[in-house]
Amino acid sequence: MNTPLFALAALAASWMPGWAPSWFGGPHRPSAEIWHGTHVGMSPRLVLRMFPAARPTVAGASLGGDVEGASMLTRVADHDTVAHFFFGKRGLSTVVLDIADIETGRTAANLVEAHEFGDLIARKYGPAEACASPQPQALAQSYRCRWTTGPLHIELEYREAAPPPALTVTYRVNGDAGGSGL
Repeated sequence: MNTPLFALAALAASWMPGWAPSWFGGPHRPSAEIWHGTHVGMSPRLVLRMFPAARPTVAGASLGGDVEGASMLTRVADHDTVAHFFFGKRGLSTVVLDIADIETGRTAANLVEAHEFGDLIARKYGPAEACASPQPQALAQSYRCRWTTGPLHIELEYREAAPPPALTVTYRVNGDAGGSGL
């Protein structure tokens, strides 16, 4: 490369705005993985391309200001599951897994399954920061655990407040850890 051309390329790179994508010469900051290869900031189009079984969500639910843009049926740890993908102004911010085959009237078995999911998450992310165990004397059982790892916040929740019972795992950007501010 000749010297004037090299100097021009260096000058252009120094003037590159911070918002410019890496392929355009802007800064490259790898985004945090959220779930199953998805990353913070992905567009709905990229998520739909990554998961051919996913479908765009029309009038999706809202979660902390972000809107559900896609969902799909999948299997997670041998359970039928619905994955919901939530997007904010800067792209993908949250994935919520609703475990679909949790049954009414099987409290003890459902709690065992919730603990098994917690064990699977702990194998990947380490011990939970906090868990609220079920209370044997309570009419409606619940179980919650929380993990925070870098820019990712994970919450597992089993609840029986109203039939049917629900088991969900939420993966979202942890704004407290200096994440991307989504």
